[in-house]
Amino acid sequence: MKYIAIILLVAVGVFLYKRAQRLAQEEQQATQKPVEKIVSGEAVDVPSQAAEKVVSTPADEGITFESAEKAEVAQTVEETVEEAVKEVKPADAPLEVEKAPEQAAAEPEPEPEPEPEPEPEPEPEPEPEPEPEPAFKMLAVTDESWANDKLTASLAQYRSEPEAEGKHVALLQAIAECYKQRKQEEYREYGAALSPYYQSLFAALPAPEQEKGVGFMHLATLLNDCGDFDGAIKVCQTAISYELTDGTVTGFEGRITRIEKAKAKAQS
Repeated sequence: MKYIAIILLVAVGVFLYKRAQRLAQEEQQATQKPVEKIVSGEAVDVPSQAAEKVVSTPADEGITFESAEKAEVAQTVEETVEEAVKEVKPADAPLEVEKAPEQAAAEPEPEPEPEPEPEPEPEPEPEPEPEPEPAFKMLAVTDESWANDKLTASLAQYRSEPEAEGKHVALLQAIAECYKQRKQEEYREYGAALSPYYQSLFAALPAPEQEKGVGFMHLATLLNDCGDFDGAIKVCQTAISYELTDGTVTGFEGRITRIEKAKAKAQS
């Protein structure tokens, strides 16, 4: 828009300049005509030199006037153009002023967002502590449909008792029932198979040396009757290590001697 205004002002200035030049020429021509008439009327009386002076003087004045007019017109055009430029410049000022707020209003560069802290790894759940294994061997449940009520009740009590002392009493009753029924093969073999469980449980008692050796005596007899002579001898040796007795005069030492004789007889 400002360029169009400048072009229009320049065109107006040129137009004014040409118009002023044309008016100056017309005035010059109008001035020269009376002079020529005066010169032609007084040609007889005035000497030629005077006529030349009269002619030359208006001519010079006309030339001077034309130059002055041109200078004034040029100055007028320049002033007009300068005023036009001055009028246009204020129009540019708001543009500069408008730019400043744009620069001021320019949004600052966003600060980089801080990296999120890594989430702490969840602590692994502590594995459940395995239940402590009992300090003694537990008798597995087998087919006990052949057992009488007394043996069945003793085994049920053995499995339900939480403490070693209670289990020892119940298992001792089961061994005693098998000892009584040892003439029957199922009771004899089942009672002999209770030997490792009884020895493990007996070792877990708070004061095993204060117990009686009746359980070891029954097991030694059951093992001997089943033909497991070495097993019977080991049971007697374990009882001796606890300083237990079998209620006889010779004790477990005499029982070992009798078992060895039975072993030798069976092998002969």
